[in-house]
Amino acid sequence: MLHTHHRRRTHRLAACTALALGVGLVSTGPVSTATAATAGTTALAKPRFDRDGDGRSDRIYRSATTGKLTIALSKTGTSAPFTIGNDDLDGAVSKEILAADNLWGTAAPDLLTLRSDGTLRIHETVSPTATSVTPVWQGNGWQIYNKVLAPGDLTKDGFQDLLARTPSGALYLYAGKGGVVDHTGPFKSRVKVGEGWQAYDQLVGTNDLDGDAIADLVARTPGGDLYFYKGTGSATAPFRARVRIGGGWNTYNQIIGADDLNGDGRGDLLARTQSGTFYKYLSVGGGKFGTRTYYGGGGQNLSYYLGQGGVPAYGKHSLLAVNAAGTAYTVGTLSDGTLTAPRQYGGAGEQYWRVHNTHGLDEADRATVLTAYNPGLMSDRGGEVSTSAAFYNYAEIVSVGDVTEDGKADVLGLDLWGNLFLHPGLKYYNPPRVGAAVKVATGWHADTLVGTGDVTGDGRPDLVSRDNDRLYVHPGTGSATAPFAARVLIGAGWGGYDHLASPGDMNGDGRADLVAVTPGGDVYRYTATGLRGSATFGGRVKIASGWKYEDIS
Repeated sequence: MLHTHHRRRTHRLAACTALALGVGLVSTGPVSTATAATAGTTALAKPRFDRDGDGRSDRIYRSATTGKLTIALSKTGTSAPFTIGNDDLDGAVSKEILAADNLWGTAAPDLLTLRSDGTLRIHETVSPTATSVTPVWQGNGWQIYNKVLAPGDLTKDGFQDLLARTPSGALYLYAGKGGVVDHTGPFKSRVKVGEGWQAYDQLVGTNDLDGDAIADLVARTPGGDLYFYKGTGSATAPFRARVRIGGGWNTYNQIIGADDLNGDGRGDLLARTQSGTFYKYLSVGGGKFGTRTYYGGGGQNLSYYLGQGGVPAYGKHSLLAVNAAGTAYTVGTLSDGTLTAPRQYGGAGEQYWRVHNTHGLDEADRATVLTAYNPGLMSDRGGEVSTSAAFYNYAEIVSVGDVTEDGKADVLGLDLWGNLFLHPGLKYYNPPRVGAAVKVATGWHADTLVGTGDVTGDGRPDLVSRDNDRLYVHPGTGSATAPFAARVLIGAGWGGYDHLASPGDMNGDGRADLVAVTPGGDVYRYTATGLRGSATFGGRVKIASGWKYEDIS
């Protein structure tokens, strides 16, 4: 079903090149020298991302403010910038980064990246801190999944495998071929291995937790229950029945499969709190973990961490606020529920009136600022997005990403009569463009339409609307003809806010959150919970004051 492309490997890598060392954002904490597995184990699972050759997996993370990647190398205890080939050259930011191990048959571990357009790529290693400029293989169509993870070797053949989950909860296994790449790519045909996996908001590939050299999995519900899925080695039924590890794990915004942290042959976990503190949980076997211990800080400054279990947040990370003088300011997000200080956008008093801060239309993982004019729509990236006069007459213009699941971000317009129109993203255009309007809904009674993105946590972009005093969520469906399901009431009492907007994910869990501003300028955060109805958002938290803006998007 998924299309693949690859080029022939022309050489084997020699020794890794020297490092350009820098200062990391996160303390890697104490590390231990790898030792033999403890008694009762049969083999050591191979580390999935050992870039410096010391037998331990290394860490990659992305800055929330710069978008740049850093690698923390266990061999030296130092950090350095990490470069992914032409992703850095063309300005693209990968939605997911996965440890590929030996999928391409190399001595050094390769890297998988998943782009927002659904392209999955293998990048060959050229040094501990960089990949090859061009990918050695790519496959298309992976946007149909809301979570793709590389748990390790599930089928007990020594090769890295993938798991992929659809928004409806179907789980598929892509068994690795182990460096045998032909016209069908590095994976065997997918095998459906389960249903109902939408019950979890975090799926964590852990490598081997219990020392049998078969990869395992842990999964968390939005309510905080964590479950252990022991690997069986079977390609058709890769897990035994789940075993509950415990509750309260919703204390963490990300749970991370860290591989073996203490050299006992078992994979371990890292867990990050909203305040940015990392804790490590060392496996004691059987899907159980010891008491948590401090691992490091600074996690509030990170937007992505290799091996994280949540559906990745992607595409916005900011608000655009315009004051009465027409001067615009951008306000960014961190991962601890707070906002950065406003920074002026463009010149003072440039009359930023018919502007809309939307989900990015390209693959740069940052908001696109759209300006409606007569006739058409312009992007701050340069160039026309559309020449349709409809945009000048819409009451609301938003983009929440790819609502049709074709790999391209779309734009939505709501007219004064409650008709919702979809302008589908067009393929093969750079800068991006959108097509002619398609009416996809009628009777939308809303005085405010918020392009939130994924509120529900299923990976599909949603909308939030306010009708007088009541707030609703419109869950995304992935359909090109009916992209949103019937609205679901969140609650009443929302009429007291002058502004409702969403910068995307504010607390690092991957779900889009809501910002509400009172007439007096007090700013409140409503955190998406992954639950439904009146529990869609948690209680409000004041995060700023003194906001005197005419428009916020």
